[in-house]
Amino acid sequence: MTPERDPAAGVTLVEMLVALSLFAMVGLASFTTLDTILKVRERTDGRLEHLAQLDRALLIFGRDIVQADPRTLNLVDGVLSTVGHDGKTKRQYLLAETVLNREIGPPNAETLLTQSLVQNVDALAFRVLDEDRVWHSTWPDPAGGGEALAVDMHVEINAIGSLRRLSPLTRPAPR
Repeated sequence: MTPERDPAAGVTLVEMLVALSLFAMVGLASFTTLDTILKVRERTDGRLEHLAQLDRALLIFGRDIVQADPRTLNLVDGVLSTVGHDGKTKRQYLLAETVLNREIGPPNAETLLTQSLVQNVDALAFRVLDEDRVWHSTWPDPAGGGEALAVDMHVEINAIGSLRRLSPLTRPAPR
């Protein structure tokens, strides 16, 4: 039979060691969980930033095509160029090494301002839809013909896959 303890005596050394061990294990588990959460957050932030960059690039491309005068559309050697309805702004899209670039400036300028839209692009291709609903990889159509109705941009990115943006062309308002 064990003698009864005095309630005012406090905790024993064994009880203190058990409590400290439990506290250390909970702290270690919390630290490991926090480290895992921070690593996942870092990877997620990078992916979200890349997706935002892609979304921004597709939005800019769509707006540029809607504002383009279909009569000024030119697609040669994978470079798409247009002039806006106002006739004051030229825009070009091209792949420079692995970067999708947008170039913008006055139509008669020798050098245009370059804006890098998307990094790590494997391939870029454009197609133009004519009024007979035929797709062309060069424009104006060498065989002659109708007016351009839409532009299709196809981007291959190794980390994501294939992205496509189909944008309609608008006719300028009559004067």
